[in-house]
Amino acid sequence: MDEPRPRALAARDVDGLLHAVVADVGESLDLWSVDLWAFSGDADTLECRAYWCRDAAAALSGDCMGAVIGLDQSHDLRRLVLTAEVVERHLGDDLSPADTAALTQAGFTSRMDVPLLAGAEVLGVLSLAEKRAVRRFSADERARLETLARLAGAVLRATRLYEAESDRAERLTELLVAGHGLSSSLSAQEIVVAVREEAARLIGGVVCAADVVLRQDDGAFARVEPVGEAAAVWRADAVARQAADLGRPEQGRTADGLARLVVPLSADGRPIGYLELTAPLQRRFREAEVQLASLLAGQTAAVLDRARAFRALQSRSATDTLTGLYSRWYFYERLYAEAARARRYRQPLALVMGELDGGEELARSRGTAFRDAVLVAMARLLQTSLRDRVDIACRLGGGRFALLLPNTLPGPDAAGLVAERIRARVAATRLSDDEVGELGRFTMSLGVAGFPDVAEDADELAGVAGERLAAASAAGGDRVEPPPPEPDEDEGDEAPEDEPA
Repeated sequence: MDEPRPRALAARDVDGLLHAVVADVGESLDLWSVDLWAFSGDADTLECRAYWCRDAAAALSGDCMGAVIGLDQSHDLRRLVLTAEVVERHLGDDLSPADTAALTQAGFTSRMDVPLLAGAEVLGVLSLAEKRAVRRFSADERARLETLARLAGAVLRATRLYEAESDRAERLTELLVAGHGLSSSLSAQEIVVAVREEAARLIGGVVCAADVVLRQDDGAFARVEPVGEAAAVWRADAVARQAADLGRPEQGRTADGLARLVVPLSADGRPIGYLELTAPLQRRFREAEVQLASLLAGQTAAVLDRARAFRALQSRSATDTLTGLYSRWYFYERLYAEAARARRYRQPLALVMGELDGGEELARSRGTAFRDAVLVAMARLLQTSLRDRVDIACRLGGGRFALLLPNTLPGPDAAGLVAERIRARVAATRLSDDEVGELGRFTMSLGVAGFPDVAEDADELAGVAGERLAAASAAGGDRVEPPPPEPDEDEGDEAPEDEPA
């Protein structure tokens, strides 16, 4: 007798292959119905991939295509997959009440579940059913079934390999497209959000979590957190350090049993951190999955490095992009230059540092856009309070400003007076913004220091001014440190009320 050769082998599409296989099995063994279930070890489920029934009308009502069964729902299915045993049931045999009820409910007289194998690995289950009469296979029919099951297993394996390769190619394409999306962002937090979204789809049917951890200047590691959350120091264990230091992916398991993959991040050959993926898998990450993760890590590192370079370039800009004042970088350039000039020509130099009171709380309660509008309006006040083309107003970051006053003494009749007038003017002004509208009134704390009175160089001058600013803020804000003397009662030098800005 010729060996049965399923016409599925001549089919071209994946679904056609599997459907042709079950049709060949059913027709060759003269069965009522046959369905083929694929086993997923990752999800611990069986999914119906093909169904055939002798009766066309019954096929429409009994089609189980796409159905998914968890192995935790059936002890028999678990045994079938774990031990690769054939499970056979017939009405009239000594069956358990549950087995008898299951056959009766489905209208079957006989049912046989046959594991489909590739070597020792169970790929799925071929389920055979009969309704017309109790069906017990002869020795020849069992031999024929064994051959058909081997061929069905081979087709299922080829189908899975094809689908895995197709899925890998699709994920590669998606990751390449995602790389263009990642490159559009220059925020590390936004980049990490996009990376987590891509990682979640890295493995079909399994949600994969991701963390991006960057190496700091001191060698410690910090995980990049979403916007609004502070980056916490991240304790890198031996697996993570080995991956980062040796520049190669490392695998392990988390304390709660998740599969773990650590992929190094490097830019221009420099190790900058690592990408850590975790997934609820009973196995290790497969080679193809490691390759996809490495591609994602490469894109992540390139975009993060680009964002870092942009921030470095931005930090060296002479102008603060928000307020239009001079930038932090320019402030230090001019501070050193003005301190050298003051020393050379034996002239005084005053530095005033000011900060918006409650700036961080304002950002949390009203949003960063509102806080930024307040800073822009406040910057206009500062700029109009200084000598044109002599004094230098800079934004140091956040709500902090620095005012360089060349050839100015730090005392209450000079730089101290300027600082007090700025404080009073800010407190008395209702700030407004062209887009936001009325902002309200706010206050500012200021610290004043002078060269060479309290400082011998530029760094010390900035340090003293910063300490005095901190003291003014700690004392409740809306004050100058050191405080100016109380004005005489007959002096009319009062701050203007309700000055628009």
